[in-house]
Amino acid sequence: MTRIEWTEATWNPIVGCSVVSPGCTNCYAMKAAWRMGSNPGTPQYHGLTRWTKGGSVWTGKVHLHEPALMAPLKRRTPTMYFVNSMGDLFHEDVPDDWIDRVFAVMAMCPQHTFQVLTKRADRMREYMRCRPTGRLGHSAFNLAFQSEIEKPGSSCPVVFDKPNIHAREWPLPNVWLGVSAEDQTRADERIPDLLATPAAVRFVSAEPLLGPVDMVPWLREIYWAADFSAEAGGGSSHGVRPRVNWIITGGESGPNARPMHPDWARSIRDQCVAAGVPFFFKQWGEWALARPKPSGRPGKYAIADAGGKYVTRTHHYPRMIDLFGGSAALECVGKKVAGRLLDGRTWDQMPGGVL
Repeated sequence: MTRIEWTEATWNPIVGCSVVSPGCTNCYAMKAAWRMGSNPGTPQYHGLTRWTKGGSVWTGKVHLHEPALMAPLKRRTPTMYFVNSMGDLFHEDVPDDWIDRVFAVMAMCPQHTFQVLTKRADRMREYMRCRPTGRLGHSAFNLAFQSEIEKPGSSCPVVFDKPNIHAREWPLPNVWLGVSAEDQTRADERIPDLLATPAAVRFVSAEPLLGPVDMVPWLREIYWAADFSAEAGGGSSHGVRPRVNWIITGGESGPNARPMHPDWARSIRDQCVAAGVPFFFKQWGEWALARPKPSGRPGKYAIADAGGKYVTRTHHYPRMIDLFGGSAALECVGKKVAGRLLDGRTWDQMPGGVL
């Protein structure tokens, strides 16, 4: 199914992407797409990446993979799907029609839960605000004729009903929407758009975590009320600004992974605990707190500044005298050795206690 700890399976009806922020630098999907791009058995990945001196890079091309699009309709067992782990559903070159088809499948599979994660929060907000249930009904109608879901004796658990698609609650209750926020800049840019997006569950993936992030402003609901003067026509307005419902945090893995200071993860955890928001610590990544070793012993080390800067890197264990101002000595030990324990325990909290 998948090795991603916070989901059960991946679903990739659309593949392909492009680099938009620092979190994309060592993207695992970019490397995987390059490997599969030369495989005759995975034609959907052909042309999605190109090779450079720094390794594989997205070309910006995107492909709709029709066979994958229908996969959730054929699965009876309720499953949590991470949507488009090999791309971005709201990429600027993905046509609305493709997004409609993906949402139509999700609407036709109420037994499943779908997690959509994007770096294009502004486009996601605009799409979700347009309430495209009519378009979803049209897409579902077309999909019905491409599959066997209307045929007697079909193994598909979904009974196609076009009127139900039109009348389906919006936003879809089985679709979680999230944004990536690897640092404070990206959090400030994307989370406000997320909170302005209609969604059953809103989540943030702070992975790879590249610096300290203050999530407090978005972890609480805010009630607002306004009275308008007689000159302005009178009346009043009120409402509640929603909050983030779930936060995932983790360090970077793979070649050239960047270290994560332990205090960055601890801070987000403490913010979530204080606000009563579920917190999921996915991994340390390649780096973990270094254990003191005899002077001169080789290895790959770094001193990470709690303020977000790496003071130095070295192949020898850094002397404790170098650890100043909240800095931490980190060692590159690999994802498996570094593990998932944060202060001696796992943090696998989910919205509603699911999974």
